[in-house]
Amino acid sequence: MRAGRALPLRPTLVLIAVVAILARGVLVFAPPTLSNDMYRYIWDGRVMSAGISPYAYPPGAPEVENLHPEGYWIWDHINRKSAITVYPPGAELFYAGVYKVDPDSVTWTKTALALVDLLNCLILFLILRRLNMSPLRTLIYAWAPLPIIEFGGSGHVEALSVFFTLLAILAGIIAVQRKETENAGKLGTATALASVALAGAVLVKLVPLLLLAAWTKRFGWKFVALCIGIVGVVYVGFVGAFNWHISPFLVTYIADEESNAPLYHLLGDVLAPAIGLPDAFVRLALYAALIAFALFLFSKKEHNPYDFIGKSFLLVGAYLLLTTSAHQWYATWLLLFVPLVLPPDGLSLFEGDGEEEGHLRHSKYGPAFAALAYTGLTFLGYALFALRLPTVPEPILALQLAAVVGLGILWPIAGGLSSGQKQRKRIRIHHRNAESAEII
Repeated sequence: MRAGRALPLRPTLVLIAVVAILARGVLVFAPPTLSNDMYRYIWDGRVMSAGISPYAYPPGAPEVENLHPEGYWIWDHINRKSAITVYPPGAELFYAGVYKVDPDSVTWTKTALALVDLLNCLILFLILRRLNMSPLRTLIYAWAPLPIIEFGGSGHVEALSVFFTLLAILAGIIAVQRKETENAGKLGTATALASVALAGAVLVKLVPLLLLAAWTKRFGWKFVALCIGIVGVVYVGFVGAFNWHISPFLVTYIADEESNAPLYHLLGDVLAPAIGLPDAFVRLALYAALIAFALFLFSKKEHNPYDFIGKSFLLVGAYLLLTTSAHQWYATWLLLFVPLVLPPDGLSLFEGDGEEEGHLRHSKYGPAFAALAYTGLTFLGYALFALRLPTVPEPILALQLAAVVGLGILWPIAGGLSSGQKQRKRIRIHHRNAESAEII
C-alpha cells in the first residue's frame, strides 16, 4: 500500500466508499443464486414472530405447517426442511428484528446485511486510523469480491459476526492505547466494550469463541469471564423464553457436515479409507489440532501490544484449514484481518520480524498472501452450483490447499530457516572479527 501514499486521501476514500456502496447495492435487488440460506433466515424470523422457538421444530414439522400455507413462495427455497436451525440466539434475534420491519422480504433482509457490511468498512477505516496505518487499506476489504457477493448478493449473516469482531478489535485497540490492559485487577471501559462486542460475535456464530485464546494474555481473565457470562445469560434467556428448546443440529453439523474443506477431504475422503481409519477419528484429530494450536497461541509470549490481532488472524486461518465444513462465506471472517497484517506496513505476526527493525522479510508476506489467495480461490467452490455437482471438484480443493499450505505455512518456515542461517553466519563472522581484533 506504499503506492497509495501518493494518492489524494479524501477523494480516494470517497471513491472507495462509493464503489463499495454501489457494488453491494446493485446485488441487493437480485435474487440470491449461490446460496439459499437467506430463505432460512426469513423462515426463522417468521417462526419467532408467531411466538415459536426456532429450536422447537424443523420447518417440515406438522406443528408449524400453518406457517407455510399454499402459495407461500419462500417455502420452496428453504433448505434443510427436516433439520432444526443451527444459528445461535444473536442471529435469531437479528432475523426476528429484520422480519418485523418487512416480513418475508428477501430484498429488505439482504439490504439490512449489506448495510451492516458497509458499517464493517467504516469500522475497519477507524481501526486503521487508530493503528496509524493508511486508511486506503480499507479498499482491500471494501472492494473484495467475497464480501460484496456474500453479503450484498447472498445476504449471509456472517456480515453481523464480522461487524462484532471488528468492533471488538477497535475497542481492544482503544483499551491498549488507554493503557487499560496494564491494570490486570480492573476491567476498563474500552476493555469491557471489547468483551461485549466479542460476545456479540459469538452469539451470531459460535466460532469466535476461538479468539479468546488470542485475547486472554493481553486483556485478562475478567475479560474472558465477562464475554462468556454474556453469552451464557443470553443463551439461557433465549431458550428460557421459548420453553427451553435447544437445537441439536450443532452436533450433527460437527459430526457429519462436509463442504469445501480441502484438508479434511484429503485426510477423510482419500487417506483414511485407504488405511482403514474411521471418519470420526479424522474429524476428532482435526479439531484436536485446532485446539492444540489455540493453546499454543495462548501460551506464546507477546512482544507487541497488538499481538492479539495477529493471533486472531492466525486462529481464523487455522480454523478454516482444519474445519470439516468451510463454506465460502466463512472466509469473510479471515479477510477482515488482511488490511491489518498485510506487509510492508501491517502488524507483525511473529517476534523478530525482519532482519532490521521496521523491515519485514519477504517470507512474512506469506500468511497475508495465503489469506488473499484463499478468499479468492474459495469462489471456485461455487462450481458445485454452476455445474450441479454433488461436491466441490478435487482439483479446486487441491488448489486451495496448496495456496494455504504453500504460502501460509511453508513460505514463512523457509524464510525463518533462512533467516536463522543468516543470523548464525553473522554471529560466526562477529566472533571471528572479535578474535582477530584480540590477536592484533
